[in-house]
Amino acid sequence: MPKEHRKRGRREEQKRKREHEEYDLVSKRHKPTEQDEVEIPDENEQRYEDAEYFQSTVPGEVPFYGLLDEEEQEYFKRADSLLELNQFRDAEERELFLANVYQEAEGKELKIANSQSCSRLMERLILLSKAEQLKALFQKFSGHFLNLAQHRFASHCCETLFLQTAPIVSEESTAATKTTTDTQTKESTTAEKLFLDASKELEEHLGYLMTDQFASHTLRAILVVLSGRPLVDAQTTSLLQSKKKEKIKVSSLSKVPSPISSATRTVPASFSTALDRMMKGTVAGLDSTNLRALASHPVANPLLQLLLDLEFRQSGRSKAKDIHSLFRKLLPDDPPEEGSDSASFFNGMLYDPIGSRLLEVLVTNSPGKTFKVLYQSLFRSKLPTLAKNETANYVLIKALERLNKEDLQEAIEELSAQIQVLVDRSRTSVIRCLIQRCQVRGVDMQPLAAALKEAYGGQPEDMLRRMLQIDLAEYKTVSDERRKQLENQDSTKAHSSLLAQSMLEVPGPLRELITQGIVALDNPTILHIAKDRSATHVLQMSITCSGDTARFRRTIMPRLTTLTLDLSTDPVGSHVVDALWTGSEGLSFIRERIAEILFEHESLLRSSIPGRAVWRNWKMDMYKTKRLDWMSEAKSRTMGTKTGIELARERFAARKQSSNKGPGQQRDKTPFRTGANAVQPLLNAVQGLLIPFIRSADEDATAKETGHGLSKEGGGPRTALVEHHKPQKLSQLLDPQVPEIGVGQDGLLQVVGKVLQYSVNTWDQGFMPKLYASTDAPGVASELILSVLNTNLHVYDASPALTIIEKATTRALASLFGLTGPHAGGISVQGGSASNTTSVVVARNTLFPETKAQGNAASSRSLVLFTSAHGHYSIEKAAQMLGFGSEAVISVSTDPSGQMDLSALETLIQKAKGDGKTPFYVNATAGTTVLGSYDPIRAISKICRAENLWLHLDASWGGPVIFSAELARAKLDGSHLVDSIAINPHKMMGVPVTCSFLLGADLRQFHQANTLPASYLFHDDADGGGEGHPSAKQQPSDIYDLADLTLQCGRRGDALKLYLSWCYHGSSGYRAQIEHAFSIAAYFASLVEKHQDLVLVSENPPPCLQVCFFYAKGGRLKEEGRENTRVTSKVVRGLVPRGFMVDYAGVDNRGSFLRCVVNRGTLKGTVEGLVRSVVELGESVSGGK
Repeated sequence: MPKEHRKRGRREEQKRKREHEEYDLVSKRHKPTEQDEVEIPDENEQRYEDAEYFQSTVPGEVPFYGLLDEEEQEYFKRADSLLELNQFRDAEERELFLANVYQEAEGKELKIANSQSCSRLMERLILLSKAEQLKALFQKFSGHFLNLAQHRFASHCCETLFLQTAPIVSEESTAATKTTTDTQTKESTTAEKLFLDASKELEEHLGYLMTDQFASHTLRAILVVLSGRPLVDAQTTSLLQSKKKEKIKVSSLSKVPSPISSATRTVPASFSTALDRMMKGTVAGLDSTNLRALASHPVANPLLQLLLDLEFRQSGRSKAKDIHSLFRKLLPDDPPEEGSDSASFFNGMLYDPIGSRLLEVLVTNSPGKTFKVLYQSLFRSKLPTLAKNETANYVLIKALERLNKEDLQEAIEELSAQIQVLVDRSRTSVIRCLIQRCQVRGVDMQPLAAALKEAYGGQPEDMLRRMLQIDLAEYKTVSDERRKQLENQDSTKAHSSLLAQSMLEVPGPLRELITQGIVALDNPTILHIAKDRSATHVLQMSITCSGDTARFRRTIMPRLTTLTLDLSTDPVGSHVVDALWTGSEGLSFIRERIAEILFEHESLLRSSIPGRAVWRNWKMDMYKTKRLDWMSEAKSRTMGTKTGIELARERFAARKQSSNKGPGQQRDKTPFRTGANAVQPLLNAVQGLLIPFIRSADEDATAKETGHGLSKEGGGPRTALVEHHKPQKLSQLLDPQVPEIGVGQDGLLQVVGKVLQYSVNTWDQGFMPKLYASTDAPGVASELILSVLNTNLHVYDASPALTIIEKATTRALASLFGLTGPHAGGISVQGGSASNTTSVVVARNTLFPETKAQGNAASSRSLVLFTSAHGHYSIEKAAQMLGFGSEAVISVSTDPSGQMDLSALETLIQKAKGDGKTPFYVNATAGTTVLGSYDPIRAISKICRAENLWLHLDASWGGPVIFSAELARAKLDGSHLVDSIAINPHKMMGVPVTCSFLLGADLRQFHQANTLPASYLFHDDADGGGEGHPSAKQQPSDIYDLADLTLQCGRRGDALKLYLSWCYHGSSGYRAQIEHAFSIAAYFASLVEKHQDLVLVSENPPPCLQVCFFYAKGGRLKEEGRENTRVTSKVVRGLVPRGFMVDYAGVDNRGSFLRCVVNRGTLKGTVEGLVRSVVELGESVSGGK
């Protein structure tokens, strides 16, 4: 009979005592015997001494929670077995069983957790429980965590409970707000409060618990939960669990982590406070000597790693400057030069199997200046020695990952000579790191390729055999089970496989060494590699890696096809068959042949688990029942990369079809693929690139409150927001070439991938420099619809539906501003500048009709325009375009809030008239570009009416506040009195760029000002022409040929984008979004105003969505404006690698300040993180002065 798998207790021959003796095992701190199986080296005999040495409070005697009787033990053991098998008919049956087990466990929870035989049941219960069950169990444990954490079995239950309950905190914080009554009722049961109570329970004894071999795991778990770190990433798992830890599992339970667990979690502010308190309490009273002693302590070291990592995550690398920080206590010398006490400690830990792990964290997170000194004094002179050492090489790898291009090039030259020794000693991790960093830094890898070829020796075939440790003779003499055991134990082989995979990732000589070796192997050897647990990953990657591998794949794929059946039923080899789908991209005939083989042996495949997986992954049920659909899907992924034989078959079929048609049946063909069959596969493929691009911004949003966006792999400092390069470098990276021969779908997708990689992701929360941000779902859909329609809104006949939609949308928009007359409405234009320019034309041609034909010189008038000093530059540009000249634009000064000065306007109008000029146009602004100020519309209108001036309202930025009655009353009072309005929904409303409108009180003026005869385009009904243009007897309001109202002939249907978005969100939806944005702007301004090192320029609350401020230590600006500008510009540039983009501007002699624009999607955590980052950068830029 197979033995029960147990790793926590003593061996079976030692378990002859009855269950009540378990109490002695739990409560007495026994000295372990040689037969004990523990997770880490036992330090029990020194734990009290450790606590005294490290000045910690020792907990009292562990209480006895009682014993389970024999009947209870038997029930819970049987329940554990059922839960482990998880063979319930459905989820409902399992939930019912769980409820019964919980009912039986009522009042016995602590006994079960402390029971050697039943604690596994408690862990499995936790893994399967719902939120309310977890919180109820948490409450049962509350008040006992200090004792449970020290227990050999209960500590595992505590750790699992913490990790499983953590996502509930995030879910509760983002859930919809309930009624006040509900909130008050459930306040005491929130997961947040439960964790805070648990942390307080452990706080007094933190120093002691960190050296307890059981409690230290629990302590690490609660620190991870409080920090918001991902719960399931590799780094977190390695810190929480030892390699010997028994993995409690539930059969068939989904292994896919939830998004909350796998991403950085948003945690409440109270968690940050508790975490800070626990971090300080853990090392309170410890000096450098004590901490360094803990660095080599097998139990305390992992906790130190976590504390150090959290210190940098919470406060950034600038924390290293704090003399009270953990980093500075470990390395007090700044910088830690050779011969210093810090350097001695560092050298001592380099070769310590335990202490070196802490050094990895130090090297990874140390500030740039400190790292440079460490590398120059402690690494650079002994690279070969460190690379060859089995312990120090891991620290060296972390150092190599931070080298710049020049230092890396130097390291390559020195270590290339040691490749042979590194290979002989199986230090392939160092070589793999060098390859990866060379690829990132753009360092020539030819020396590495030559050194590797020489180290492994022989031809490519022999080199690959040695690298992957292929021995067919040994393979044939060992049973499958024994072979798998040996493969699992052989870490050297696994590392060699990883080296080969890293070589495949790099196009060029390194990849060719592997692919040439695979091609040179015979089929039996390839079959062996495919079934080898380590080597199979090399084969899979070789046929799926991106880049120029077409020739290799065309060579190897037919050979692998012959092995398909043998591989499909092998647990390891079946993954190669799965990879063949991706590897056969562009080789649809290979896909078809493999599908035929699988179909012919359906019964064999269905009889094995690996075979069923292959059948499912290759969608063979579709192949069996809907073969044409399967063929279409198989080929849809290969459009544009057809093989020669496929093209030949198509030509033959086309000739045959043509020969079967008689005269008159021949059909013309275009020289390119078009229609639905061409569009659908390309759209599907492009969508596969766009959705991850958008999703990366979603994931990054959770980290923004920390002040650091999530880092991404790339050729430069990269976050989800942008991978930034200078223009010259980016030109090299993109290398935009226009080909003579088209590259088809595959080539196009590569270009799209590059465009996305090097573009700014406006979906990211950190994009805050401009007066626009990302669009949304209806915006993306509307752009696609317009591209498919691809029509021009110049005449009604060409675009009837879009014309009707534009007229209806602009009239609805105009009515919001109070323009409700019978001829009110608007037109779409190509941007806010175009709106303003068109308004000047309409104003001039309406007030002075003769200028339409005779120009500005008609009647010897010298026309002048007036605009705010903070108004948009497009007014002056319009004056240049229309022949007025820049001097015709008279700038009106503003008051301290940025609003147009009314008395100054009146004075300037009278002065212009006195100088013999003719005022005709005033531009008021609703939302200025820098400060976001709103000019007083009603008061300006009164002046314009008295002087018979055209009043235009540039509401391109601030106009959408019209959707909020409360905001509109305060900011747009009098909008119904203006003659024309410019508004850009692509800014505050998130409609795709561009979407701009010029609205008017009377569209007849638009028509009279812009209409021109064009009989080839505009046909009067009287002429028997189109329906969109009025005859001489018709009123202009009947115009449906919209180009006759504008300066444009080519007109895109941009109104559809606003219309669809308006339908999707509704007026109430836009009102909520805009009011939310204004509330975030006010919150942002308050954060700035309260911070001692920031100087708010904007009002609080700001007039619009811009928040403007200086960084100034202690709130004191420099006297020189240039110095303030210098600090601002450096802070703005420094924000980009952290995942934030803002802009800067100036309005007076104090210099430039930061101008940050929030939008309808901005979260509080984003502005909190931005403030945190600005302060950290400002301190470093200004030198803390």
